[in-house]
Amino acid sequence: MRLIRNEPLKKHTSFRVGGPADYFCVPENAEQLRAALHFARERRLPVAVMGAGTNLLALDRGFRGLVVKLGGGLVGMKAKGRYLYVGSGVPLPKLVHYAVGKGLAGLEFLAGIPGSVGGAVAMNAGAWQKSIGAVISRVKVLDARGQEKVLSKKALHFSYRRSVLQRRKLIVTEVVLRLRRGKRPVMKKKVQEYLKLRAHRQPLGSPNAGSVFKNPPRKFAGQLIEAAGCKGWRVGDAQVSNKHANFIVNLGEAKAADIIKLMTKVQKAVKRRLEPEIKIMVKSNYGY
Repeated sequence: MRLIRNEPLKKHTSFRVGGPADYFCVPENAEQLRAALHFARERRLPVAVMGAGTNLLALDRGFRGLVVKLGGGLVGMKAKGRYLYVGSGVPLPKLVHYAVGKGLAGLEFLAGIPGSVGGAVAMNAGAWQKSIGAVISRVKVLDARGQEKVLSKKALHFSYRRSVLQRRKLIVTEVVLRLRRGKRPVMKKKVQEYLKLRAHRQPLGSPNAGSVFKNPPRKFAGQLIEAAGCKGWRVGDAQVSNKHANFIVNLGEAKAADIIKLMTKVQKAVKRRLEPEIKIMVKSNYGY
């Protein structure tokens, strides 16, 4: 396991912001992940776990401890019947492509989401009124001491953008998905349709972290933000996207502090509770 000192987190987040982590590693398997957790435990270091960094805001001061990046490691995939066994570091676009190639349907709605499997499961990621939790069979996790556990779908307590993984110090290592047989041409067509919708509606050309706020019950956060007149608002180089109001984009040199200030301004303008969907890397963070 290779530990890197003072690694800039801006290199690993889709927002392209974030200061240095004291220690940083990308474990390639569960044993290396155990070793990293042991290293942190021996030195009493806080641990932050990240996937592909697409739903994450790393702070300007960085992270005083160990950051474990699963995206880039733990990338195995195999199909057995209607089940897919997937490492938590597998990028979602790669997963969708693999499933379609195997004739396994049920993941097409994830097309274009740039995160990793582990992070997607932890936050029950989804789009177009669908979520990954619906196709989960079980997951393998490591606890903070490196002990392996297997959690059933029921034990994960999936709800809108939530799972038990966000509340407990558990790190996803493998996900088992239960899918259905599908026709490849039909699945490929669906994937292309979802990709076109994303390109039309979302600011894919600028650094961002996806949807900033969760949708309130029976409402869309983007519509509420747009109705409050927030499109185009800026703090430094952080801007509420003119294309989709629930996205904040980095125009070049945005700081995490700029993004947080802009989020606060938007929340005040909307005049109703908007809960952040992006995660902020503070203290010890597990499960995304």
